[in-house]
Amino acid sequence: MPRYATVAIRAALFAGTLSLPAGSVLAQVAAPLAEEIREALRKERSLQRLDVAVTGSEVTLTGALDSFWQKSEAIRRALDVDGVETVATDIELPSAESDDDLAEEVAKAVQNYPHYSLYDHLDGAVDKGTVSLWGRVTPDRDKAGELFERVAKIPGVQDVRSEIQTMTPSSEDTNLRRSLAMSIFGNTHFEQFRNARHPPFHIIVERSSVTLVGWVQGEIERRVMEQIARTTEGVLRVDNQLQTIR
Repeated sequence: MPRYATVAIRAALFAGTLSLPAGSVLAQVAAPLAEEIREALRKERSLQRLDVAVTGSEVTLTGALDSFWQKSEAIRRALDVDGVETVATDIELPSAESDDDLAEEVAKAVQNYPHYSLYDHLDGAVDKGTVSLWGRVTPDRDKAGELFERVAKIPGVQDVRSEIQTMTPSSEDTNLRRSLAMSIFGNTHFEQFRNARHPPFHIIVERSSVTLVGWVQGEIERRVMEQIARTTEGVLRVDNQLQTIR
């Protein structure tokens, strides 16, 4: 083709008077984007089995995976690729025998988390394989993220909705937690739990406000712990949500 003809075509393209077939343009854009996404997924062996389809800036991932954690990782890796704005999925996950069985596994995952302490408190629910988590945790590490990962890796979990709040970092609150624990476990009603990994109650301290949650033996213990919290120097207010066994 003569050089002047090439220049003319190029000028026409930029001027909008000559266009390439829409399907051809989309295919040229989608093919390298899809390959980039496949490359991102290949870095995690378990994600290599997924099929990738691209339409514009939307990606669809299809296949079967072993856990919701793998599914969330696939979505995250796809979204990290430049040019991807949304990710749709048609990913099959194994289901649990029942929500009750799944709830037990979630409770074990939280209880066995080595950084779940006296100063954290979580609650949750399971509905058709979807796990909801809420509560508050101390800010000394990414507890919310680590707990999400532990729960998302449980076989049978279809989705995890986490509303775990990380408390505001505060040296005053840290010192107050220690003072409260020392006073509570120094009392005869609670000294039996001094060395327990998971006592039945939790002490939540944020901005010098104390929330007592969990279980104690009876009304006497409930009132004693509240009194200890109210008379601890530095405590501004106390919310006693303790429940009694009898």
